[in-house]
Amino acid sequence: MAGWMRLKNFLHAFPIRQNSMQDLIFQGLRAVTSAPATDVVAPEAADSSGTDRPRRRRKSKRKLPRRPTVVRRDVKKMQPLPREEYYKSPKQMKTNLIEFLERRDMHERSKVIDIPFFTTGSIMAVVKSDPYIKRGSTRFVGICIAKKNNKLGSTFLLRNIIDGHGIEMMYETYSPLVQKIEVLKLERRRQSKLYYLRDKMPSEYAVKQSFKPVKYNDNKTVPVYKRKY
Repeated sequence: MAGWMRLKNFLHAFPIRQNSMQDLIFQGLRAVTSAPATDVVAPEAADSSGTDRPRRRRKSKRKLPRRPTVVRRDVKKMQPLPREEYYKSPKQMKTNLIEFLERRDMHERSKVIDIPFFTTGSIMAVVKSDPYIKRGSTRFVGICIAKKNNKLGSTFLLRNIIDGHGIEMMYETYSPLVQKIEVLKLERRRQSKLYYLRDKMPSEYAVKQSFKPVKYNDNKTVPVYKRKY
């Protein structure tokens, strides 16, 4: 109380020109002196361990209820469309128009000729129509050294030795000029492209035109080529 009277006398002794400023100071002092006292806890009493780290919040053992699963019985299970229905519209195929037309042409072409499964390294025979010869078609036997899967533009490359010269023939898988595709021997090599055979001896890839087909056991794995020394 004595301090409050000293401050009041001091302010009266040196009056401030702006009365509003004096009133603000008095209001602030009154608010401070009239505020109720709060209990201050010493840091030693707050934590007996001597550390000021905040206490970790304990995890509640309460388990939230699971979200209920709603089963709609009026909705039928989605079943895969038949192959014929799959190529009727781009909406059913879930793709754009260009890809839809390409895949539809591939499907129609697969009805005309049988396109077997083959890998690079397989020995194949292809019959292709040729209007410039009397027979009307040519048959080429060789080893597949490259294969490209690009929808309607898929191609594969065959290589063989004819009259001492290396001959390579590229065929379009879905071309209308291709009459027949045969896999005489299904096997694969460790590389996806066999361009290195161009620099090898002809004995490593030469195939006779009268090569007879080799039966393949319908297993999940394709046999790997074994080099003959």
